[in-house]
Amino acid sequence: MSIVQHNADLLFQARPEATRVQALRYHVNETLVRDLGQYIAAASSLLPRTSAAASRTVRQVVLGHRVNPQLFTLHWLLGGALRTQQPGGVLLALGQLAHMRDRGDCYRQTLAIDTVAWDLIDVEASAFLLSKDGPRSKRGEVVEIAKVSAEELSEGRLRIDDALSVLRVIDPAMHAEFDELVATVRLFNRGTITGSTTTGISSLRYWGQMYLRYPDPGERGDWTAFLLEHLVHESSHILLHGIMGRDALLTNGFKTRHQAPIRNDRRPLYGVYHAMFVLSRVYRVLSRYADSGATSTARAARDLALKRFLHGYDTVMNHAELTPAGRAVAESCKELVAAQR
Repeated sequence: MSIVQHNADLLFQARPEATRVQALRYHVNETLVRDLGQYIAAASSLLPRTSAAASRTVRQVVLGHRVNPQLFTLHWLLGGALRTQQPGGVLLALGQLAHMRDRGDCYRQTLAIDTVAWDLIDVEASAFLLSKDGPRSKRGEVVEIAKVSAEELSEGRLRIDDALSVLRVIDPAMHAEFDELVATVRLFNRGTITGSTTTGISSLRYWGQMYLRYPDPGERGDWTAFLLEHLVHESSHILLHGIMGRDALLTNGFKTRHQAPIRNDRRPLYGVYHAMFVLSRVYRVLSRYADSGATSTARAARDLALKRFLHGYDTVMNHAELTPAGRAVAESCKELVAAQR
């Protein structure tokens, strides 16, 4: 079976499956290349030379490879600039596309762990945080991302390596899927804002990259529990973005808002569905970690993940208009959780 003709039963479920990621990545990259080709063609009459240079970058993309997440950001920016008729934005995106090929930066062969650099992806992530749908602190403040220090970055890299080593032992399938899926982990500090629930960020606008908040002092008592929870959390969002690109999972994702399982505010059903999916996988990993003799912190995180999952699952099943694929994914989440209880 080719990666393009992957079994739908493996695609539309929560159980980790590394070969499923290969099929999803091929499809996501195929959509990326097709759209960028159309955007560049639309811009070529105004900017023929820059468009030609950008086109050379896009034509070289190998669909089965793990690409630089910045390609997805440039896809988003170029499409938006064309729709709103902003020549400067079009030129910026085309020029950046051309530059990626010149510096040989189209792919991510191994996991990169870095921090905020105020590149185009950071700007795009911040735009979401500042938007009306972005998370807020308990006092209603917007969430800022700030770079971590050199010492924090060094420590974070070591701790993430350790956590991924633990994940490889307690859940080899989840580790293999993470290794296929995630290109970049970008550590950040929350700046001056306190009381925010924002620990991670991911988006189709930079597919394959996650942002992960450097833990507060009180969260460093069990680095592994913290990192296992949030690495799996954000990688699961990235995975579900890819699954949703293959088929619609719910048809009323943005019509009504409901109390979210994780965030304090009411969220569209699209967000609740994402939370349900993520929490089923976080519960699986934290359960296995707790069973291995982990700390009380890990056991408490496991129990909270279960409570939140049940809330999210009930909300989805009671209010979402699910497609057959969406129902299959939701039921697989329930089965994944039941297998660990």
